[in-house]
Amino acid sequence: MRPKVLFLTRWYPNRVDKLDGNFIENHARAVAMYCDLAVLYVGADPGMSEKKYDWDVKEEFGFPVVRVWYRNNDVGKTGFARIVKFFRYLRATRIGWKLIHRKFGVPQISHVHIFTRPVLLAFYLQWRYDAPYLMTEHSSHFVHELPRWLPPKKQFAQFAARRAKFITVVSETLQKAITDFGLHGRYAIVPNVIFSPPLTLTSRSETAARIVAIGGLTDERKNITGLIRAFGEIHDRLPETTLHIVRPVPDQHLMQAATATGLFNSRIFFHDYLGNEEVYQLLSDSSFLVVNSLSETFSMSAAEALACGKPVITTRCGGPEEFVSEERGRLIDVNHPEQLKEALIWMRNHYREYDPQKLKSFIRENYSPEVVGKKFLGLYELALGK
Repeated sequence: MRPKVLFLTRWYPNRVDKLDGNFIENHARAVAMYCDLAVLYVGADPGMSEKKYDWDVKEEFGFPVVRVWYRNNDVGKTGFARIVKFFRYLRATRIGWKLIHRKFGVPQISHVHIFTRPVLLAFYLQWRYDAPYLMTEHSSHFVHELPRWLPPKKQFAQFAARRAKFITVVSETLQKAITDFGLHGRYAIVPNVIFSPPLTLTSRSETAARIVAIGGLTDERKNITGLIRAFGEIHDRLPETTLHIVRPVPDQHLMQAATATGLFNSRIFFHDYLGNEEVYQLLSDSSFLVVNSLSETFSMSAAEALACGKPVITTRCGGPEEFVSEERGRLIDVNHPEQLKEALIWMRNHYREYDPQKLKSFIRENYSPEVVGKKFLGLYELALGK
């Protein structure tokens, strides 16, 4: 019998941010292969003016998704305002639970994503219906810069961690960072889900080389500017090579760095607002990917490049070194431009030596939705005493 699972999350693709927590959506799609699933997202909408609460209920990928928004732009940022926002969150959660109960019924197990607020409903479901809960933490803040929580919040998180049947993380690096922060529990590593690209995507075979890098909303961790500078300094040693940078929004700092090299729109190109299929197409048309990050908990872009049969240059920044080995790419130190330059030159000359089918098979065997979904199913069954 398929377990009934409820995802409780404050990150999920929604009308405010269509990419927010898309890796949680991928986990949901994997879990839905083996469980009856519903998702409850509760978050603030800074653009709301006429309503205090709004919601929608949709069927997505074969399971119901309830999204509830609350207004948080009318009370300021004082201590009292934070109390008001918290009680609005509670009210929004109550609205969401009623919708879930009506549409989905009572779950056998709750799966909480991201410390700490979503666990409140999990506590209620545990008390009211004897439904145990798991927690999954995705945040790179624990790796990049430890969050600064007031003692009551940290103590609450520690209590929630201890009561969880399992705490899952996507890498050993993230697990160590969280436990060093003081959140102890029964940990299990369950990686992100990587969907294999459509079979229609094929690589171009030509002498020119294309390097791809994928940035974030800011360049604080991705360090694309460092890659641009390194590429600009050795471009004469990279014949017929272009650098393609994917960014979710235009970034003036990246534009300035590219312009300073004199290679903007001749050897360095930006790609904005690309969807998943467009990113896969760009990766399939590329020669290799570069991850020049200062910190990562996993690195979806590195795994997606391998899924497209492309090798990866990555810094030892936390997550990628757990699956990028010499047979899949090159590892370099963080903030080491000379190593980056050497790796770019070497990979430009050797990227064809990697076997695309072996790279693709590695991802399918370890990070496919089938593999990840079964790992979660095993944890759910253990939590339910099966």
